[in-house]
Amino acid sequence: MTLTTRILTPALALGLAWAATTTAAAPAAAATPDQTARWLAGLSPEGFSTDKDSQKRLDKYAKTVTDKWASYWKRIATPMIDWAKAELAQTPGETIFYPFAGADFPTVAQLYPQAGRYVLVALQTGGRVPDLQKMSTRSLDNFLDIFRKGFIDFARRGFFRTDDLKADTGHEKTVEGVTPVLLAFAARMGFKVDSVTPIRINAAGTDVETHPGAKDDVATWDCVRLGLTAADGRKVTLDYLWLDLSDDYLAKHANAKAWLAVVARNKTFTKAASHLMQKPFFSTMSQALVANAPVVVQDETGLDYKDMAKVFDVQLYGRFERAHHLWTEGVQRELATAYKKAEDVKPLPFRFGYDKEAGSCLQVATRKK
Repeated sequence: MTLTTRILTPALALGLAWAATTTAAAPAAAATPDQTARWLAGLSPEGFSTDKDSQKRLDKYAKTVTDKWASYWKRIATPMIDWAKAELAQTPGETIFYPFAGADFPTVAQLYPQAGRYVLVALQTGGRVPDLQKMSTRSLDNFLDIFRKGFIDFARRGFFRTDDLKADTGHEKTVEGVTPVLLAFAARMGFKVDSVTPIRINAAGTDVETHPGAKDDVATWDCVRLGLTAADGRKVTLDYLWLDLSDDYLAKHANAKAWLAVVARNKTFTKAASHLMQKPFFSTMSQALVANAPVVVQDETGLDYKDMAKVFDVQLYGRFERAHHLWTEGVQRELATAYKKAEDVKPLPFRFGYDKEAGSCLQVATRKK
């Protein structure tokens, strides 16, 4: 079964799962990460509870999630996958770096479906795998309500608002971090979740390592690694790192700064990034990409066009006239000029990034030889 087939038939998978579980088994051993991923993705209630109310609760949640995911898949994901096949060079097993990612695993997996490792960086903590079966009725309702709203929002926008993630996730909140969101997305993208491990950047900044902290300490899980198996049997790694990419933070954490220079040597993707890399206080991040990245795929909120055009050949897609009104007037003026003057701008057949009057835009920058 192909990845696309597996995802395009969630309703069938859901119906079969429900038909086979009219009487759910009582919870016994702790759920595996993959079981939890499938529950949160709305794919299967198997083994959750014998309680009819809990079963109905998951049933209602799953229907909403399935409907919204189907809408997202039709409007955004399918045309994005088709576009990526035609426009992006793919190297099986490659690493893709996604700074300012939030929990947006679907987009990068859709653009680079053959990658062997995805590295996402954002300001939200990862968190432990939630034990849904031990939650009280009220806690489970709150948890699923947050997830339901999150799925609806992502399906509509194609990304999460940072303020929403800040409001909904954290050590002392109902949703401890973005790990459960990553689990749900992985399941929806057709992956089996084999393992979830806490990680951190090593002291030398050359790579990440397993975090040695106590497994019951929430702080141990700020950064996480998901071991995945794709529908075709490939082993895939999803690394999520909680990391402040500002100059101030990186200047105080030499290992993080060194690691950034290492991971920036991979193909990089970014979108809906609040124009941060165009600010002087994110110069370390932007310079790492300008100096090292072989390819950068971004919307208007990524690298400043005037810096990017010096070292990359840039292909323009979609339309861009001005940045979203939330940001300073005049942002990316050189990019707007390039769109106006270029004669080889290609169409962009899906919504991408912030909603603007001119629509969506995307740039594929390949380092000059």
